Amino acid sequence: MPPLDRLRIYTDGSCEFCRWARGLVEPHDRDGRLDFRDFNREEIAAETPYSPAELARRMHVRTPDSLWHEGFWGWVAIFSVLPRYSWLGKVLGWVPFRWLGPPLYDFLARNRYKIPLPLLRLLGAPKPCDENCALPAKVRDL
Repeated sequence: MPPLDRLRIYTDGSCEFCRWARGLVEPHDRDGRLDFRDFNREEIAAETPYSPAELARRMHVRTPDSLWHEGFWGWVAIFSVLPRYSWLGKVLGWVPFRWLGPPLYDFLARNRYKIPLPLLRLLGAPKPCDENCALPAKVRDL
Protein backbone atom coordinates (compact mmCIF):
# COMPACT_ATOMS: atom_id res chain seq x y z
CA MET A 1 0.00 0.00 0.00
CA PRO A 2 1.32 3.45 -0.83
CA PRO A 3 2.14 5.79 2.06
CA LEU A 4 -0.55 8.20 3.17
CA ASP A 5 -0.33 11.86 4.03
CA ARG A 6 -3.30 11.76 6.43
CA LEU A 7 -5.37 9.34 8.49
CA ARG A 8 -7.78 7.13 6.57
CA ILE A 9 -10.83 6.41 8.66
CA TYR A 10 -13.02 3.51 7.56
CA THR A 11 -16.58 3.83 8.86
CA ASP A 12 -20.06 2.66 7.96
CA GLY A 13 -21.39 5.38 5.68
CA SER A 14 -24.92 4.00 6.04
CA CYS A 15 -24.89 4.31 9.84
CA GLU A 16 -26.58 7.44 11.22
CA PHE A 17 -24.57 7.20 14.45
CA CYS A 18 -21.27 6.90 12.54
CA ARG A 19 -22.16 9.90 10.37
CA TRP A 20 -23.10 11.87 13.48
CA ALA A 21 -19.73 11.09 15.11
CA ARG A 22 -17.93 12.06 11.91
CA GLY A 23 -19.86 15.33 11.85
CA LEU A 24 -18.60 16.14 15.34
CA VAL A 25 -14.96 15.71 14.33
CA GLU A 26 -14.70 16.94 10.75
CA PRO A 27 -15.24 20.65 11.51
CA HIS A 28 -12.12 20.52 13.73
CA ASP A 29 -9.98 19.12 10.90
CA ARG A 30 -8.90 22.48 9.52
CA ASP A 31 -5.64 21.10 8.09
CA GLY A 32 -7.19 18.18 6.19
CA ARG A 33 -5.57 15.48 8.30
CA LEU A 34 -8.58 13.14 8.17
CA ASP A 35 -9.91 11.16 5.22
CA PHE A 36 -13.23 9.46 6.05
CA ARG A 37 -14.03 6.51 3.81
CA ASP A 38 -17.21 4.43 3.55
CA PHE A 39 -16.24 0.76 3.73
CA ASN A 40 -19.60 -0.22 2.16
CA ARG A 41 -18.06 0.62 -1.21
CA GLU A 42 -16.22 -2.47 -2.46
CA GLU A 43 -13.20 -0.54 -3.76
CA ILE A 44 -12.81 1.15 -0.35
CA ALA A 45 -13.17 -2.12 1.59
CA ALA A 46 -10.55 -3.66 -0.71
CA GLU A 47 -8.00 -1.10 0.58
CA THR A 48 -8.08 -2.81 3.97
CA PRO A 49 -6.89 -6.20 5.21
CA TYR A 50 -10.24 -6.68 7.01
CA SER A 51 -13.36 -8.65 6.18
CA PRO A 52 -16.71 -6.87 5.79
CA ALA A 53 -17.80 -8.24 9.19
CA GLU A 54 -14.64 -6.90 10.86
CA LEU A 55 -15.13 -3.49 9.25
CA ALA A 56 -18.76 -3.43 10.40
CA ARG A 57 -17.86 -4.35 13.98
CA ARG A 58 -15.78 -1.24 14.65
CA MET A 59 -14.14 1.74 13.00
CA HIS A 60 -10.67 1.20 11.52
CA VAL A 61 -8.00 3.87 11.08
CA ARG A 62 -4.85 3.63 8.97
CA THR A 63 -2.10 6.09 9.87
CA PRO A 64 0.37 7.61 7.39
CA ASP A 65 3.01 5.14 8.62
CA SER A 66 0.62 2.26 7.69
CA LEU A 67 -0.30 1.28 11.24
CA TRP A 68 -3.89 0.19 11.84
CA HIS A 69 -5.99 1.13 14.86
CA GLU A 70 -9.46 -0.15 15.65
CA GLY A 71 -12.35 1.17 17.68
CA PHE A 72 -11.36 3.20 20.72
CA TRP A 73 -7.71 3.30 19.62
CA GLY A 74 -8.84 4.68 16.27
CA TRP A 75 -10.43 7.62 18.11
CA VAL A 76 -7.21 8.11 20.06
CA ALA A 77 -5.34 8.32 16.72
CA ILE A 78 -7.91 10.80 15.36
CA PHE A 79 -7.73 13.10 18.39
CA SER A 80 -3.94 12.88 18.38
CA VAL A 81 -3.65 14.49 14.92
CA LEU A 82 -6.12 17.31 15.56
CA PRO A 83 -4.12 20.23 17.01
CA ARG A 84 -6.93 21.43 19.24
CA TYR A 85 -7.53 17.91 20.65
CA SER A 86 -4.08 16.33 20.67
CA TRP A 87 -4.12 16.61 24.47
CA LEU A 88 -7.21 14.37 24.50
CA GLY A 89 -5.39 11.74 22.45
CA LYS A 90 -2.71 11.67 25.13
CA VAL A 91 -5.15 11.60 28.05
CA LEU A 92 -7.13 8.72 26.55
CA GLY A 93 -3.95 6.63 26.64
CA TRP A 94 -3.76 6.90 30.42
CA VAL A 95 -5.15 4.49 32.96
CA PRO A 96 -8.14 4.12 33.47
CA PHE A 97 -9.16 5.28 29.98
CA ARG A 98 -7.08 2.66 28.20
CA TRP A 99 -8.87 -0.01 30.27
CA LEU A 100 -12.39 1.42 30.11
CA GLY A 101 -12.31 2.95 26.63
CA PRO A 102 -12.13 -0.20 24.47
CA PRO A 103 -15.05 -2.01 26.17
CA LEU A 104 -17.13 1.18 26.19
CA TYR A 105 -16.42 1.75 22.49
CA ASP A 106 -17.31 -1.87 21.68
CA PHE A 107 -20.59 -1.55 23.61
CA LEU A 108 -21.52 1.61 21.69
CA ALA A 109 -20.49 0.11 18.34
CA ARG A 110 -22.39 -3.11 18.97
CA ASN A 111 -25.54 -1.22 20.01
CA ARG A 112 -25.37 1.78 17.70
CA TYR A 113 -28.53 0.69 15.87
CA LYS A 114 -30.42 -0.62 18.88
CA ILE A 115 -30.49 1.40 22.07
CA PRO A 116 -31.30 4.97 22.93
CA LEU A 117 -28.50 6.52 24.92
CA PRO A 118 -30.02 9.57 26.65
CA LEU A 119 -26.74 11.39 27.18
CA LEU A 120 -25.78 10.95 23.53
CA ARG A 121 -29.27 12.02 22.45
CA LEU A 122 -28.75 15.23 24.45
CA LEU A 123 -25.57 15.76 22.45
CA GLY A 124 -27.47 15.35 19.18
CA ALA A 125 -26.96 11.66 18.43
CA PRO A 126 -29.55 10.21 16.05
CA LYS A 127 -32.42 8.09 17.30
CA PRO A 128 -31.83 4.33 17.24
CA CYS A 129 -33.40 2.25 14.53
CA ASP A 130 -36.86 0.86 15.24
CA GLU A 131 -38.43 -2.33 13.89
CA ASN A 132 -39.02 -0.59 10.54
CA CYS A 133 -35.34 0.25 10.10
CA ALA A 134 -33.58 -1.88 7.52
CA LEU A 135 -30.26 -2.80 9.12
CA PRO A 136 -27.46 -3.86 6.80
CA ALA A 137 -27.07 -7.66 6.91
CA LYS A 138 -23.47 -7.34 8.09
CA VAL A 139 -24.51 -5.64 11.35
CA ARG A 140 -27.75 -7.41 12.27
CA ASP A 141 -25.96 -9.98 14.42
CA LEU A 142 -23.14 -7.87 15.91
